[in-house]
Amino acid sequence: MRLLSRFGLVGTVTATTIIILLLSLAAVAFAISHSISGRIAEQAIEGQNASLRTAATIVERDLPGVQVTWGKDGNVEKIVAPEIPATLESHTMIDTVGRMTGQTATIFGWDEASKDFWRRTTNIVKPDGNRAVGTALGQTGAVYPVLTKGNIYRGEAVILEVPYYTIYQPIFSPENKVIGILYAGVRAADIDSIAEQMAWTIGITAVVTLIVAAIIMAFVARRIMGPIPQLTAVANRLAKGDLGTEVPNQSLRNEVGALARALDVFRQNAEQKIALERQADETREQSEQERGARERAKAEENARIQKAVDALAGGLQRLSEGDLTCRIETPFSDGLERLRVDFNNSLEKLNSTLSQLTTETHGIQASAEEMRSASGDLSKRTEQQAASLEETSAALDEITSTVKSSSARADEASSMAQAARSSTESSSKVVSDAIEAMGRIENASSEISKIINVIDEIAFQTNLLALNAGVEAARAGEAGKGFAVVAQEVRELAQRSANAAKDIKALITKSGEEVSGGVTLVRATGDALHKISEQVEKINGHIASIATAAREQSTGLNEINSSVSQMDQFTQKNAAMVEETTAVTHRLAESATTLAGLVGQFRTSATSAAPATRQIAVARPESSPAPSPARRMTAALSKAFSTGSGTAAASNADWEEF
Repeated sequence: MRLLSRFGLVGTVTATTIIILLLSLAAVAFAISHSISGRIAEQAIEGQNASLRTAATIVERDLPGVQVTWGKDGNVEKIVAPEIPATLESHTMIDTVGRMTGQTATIFGWDEASKDFWRRTTNIVKPDGNRAVGTALGQTGAVYPVLTKGNIYRGEAVILEVPYYTIYQPIFSPENKVIGILYAGVRAADIDSIAEQMAWTIGITAVVTLIVAAIIMAFVARRIMGPIPQLTAVANRLAKGDLGTEVPNQSLRNEVGALARALDVFRQNAEQKIALERQADETREQSEQERGARERAKAEENARIQKAVDALAGGLQRLSEGDLTCRIETPFSDGLERLRVDFNNSLEKLNSTLSQLTTETHGIQASAEEMRSASGDLSKRTEQQAASLEETSAALDEITSTVKSSSARADEASSMAQAARSSTESSSKVVSDAIEAMGRIENASSEISKIINVIDEIAFQTNLLALNAGVEAARAGEAGKGFAVVAQEVRELAQRSANAAKDIKALITKSGEEVSGGVTLVRATGDALHKISEQVEKINGHIASIATAAREQSTGLNEINSSVSQMDQFTQKNAAMVEETTAVTHRLAESATTLAGLVGQFRTSATSAAPATRQIAVARPESSPAPSPARRMTAALSKAFSTGSGTAAASNADWEEF
């Protein structure tokens, strides 16, 4: 006060007025800011509750098995779900929540392995432009301990490094375990920006007002002395919230009037603020009414949908049991009536189609049975024909082999006869050579006898020398014992040589006598061999004629055998094709039977009227196999060649029916 008293009245009044205005504006700004902040916080909480209600309603509608419990105040009290899907094919549900509330929304699922909640679907976008699906809630934040205890969390939370005003509603399993979270929130920056914008507006308004007031007070200080108490009283009432007070002196053209008008502007601004608050309250009330109307309309729509779903579920249940005669007779609402009509029409078409399919299946089954019987008969006849051709081919092969063998033996006999002739001529020469050789042997025997005599004399001398050596060794005593042993061995060897020479001499003498007798026999053998050579020449001519005829027969049989083999191959191929056809026919019959069984599981209008009949063709009696012509042919050919070989006749008795 002492400082203000140093200035004049104008300065004091001006300074005092400025201080009062400053304090008044600050108080009003604080009150307005505090009121607005409170209202914004309340609206944010109410908006989160509304968003949570909307999200819970949509989740209950779109996720099967979800049940939402509502509190008395209309807010979500508890959410129960059998499970949270690990992956969702579409994010349409969460995007619908975002469009309806204008806020972010997320569904978390509990992961037992990581002991954390993971985002399964969300409309929160990461900085890279992708959804934040697959990210964890995190165990270090303030939300995790609250949610794991099953409580609702409301407050500020940082999500992907961005602050949000959030509400986290736990989702419980039927066993009352927390298995997920339903989240709704709005960026804190969006709320704070509104408060900051209003704060700036109030601040700028206050500063501008303060500046204007200071300037005005500087000019009208001298004229405000009279009306100042009135204006002060009015200002005090306005500061206290009495906005019904009329500001006096507004008609004055001086500074006092300007101040009065300025105070009136302040009053009007306060009234506008109150009007805005009242309008906000009315808007909120209207929103609540509209929300209630929407919820009632939604409940009615859900009831109609549930009725249609129950009717369709009953029809589908009977359809799953194979009953195609079921129909939905109760009409649906206008929007769902087309669904009932389409369902009944679909069942009618399916009933007609299955009835026709049943009739056609029985026809196919009967035809398949007839084809199977006919294919079996054809297969057996083809096998019999193939067996007959195989027997014929085998018989021809055997006959051909017999003829070839006869031809080969004829050629061999011719060669043997020629060789016998050559051998006979050679034998004659050999006999002559043998006679000469025996003469030489006789001469050699005489020479050998002389040599044997010489060997005998050498053995005698050796024996004598060995005897003398033994005598000398005996005279030498101990020193001659080894030499005596050697001398004894030499004497024994000489004795054996003499004995062997005697034996050889006796054998040579006897051999000479035998050689003389052999010469006589060899001459007789030469005469006999000459006669045999003449007979072999005649036999060779006859065998050559037989071999030529056998080769011609073998050539003809080879051509016949080739034709029969080709016929056998064709018949074998036909038999294989018939077997394949029979197998396919059997499979067709089995498939027709299976199809008839599957179709028979459905109850149609035709099957309910009369049971389906089944016609099965009676198998034809098997035809007796025709006698094989191979037997007659084999017998005839074997008889024709029975003089040359008995192989074909013997093998004919071993044929058996294929």
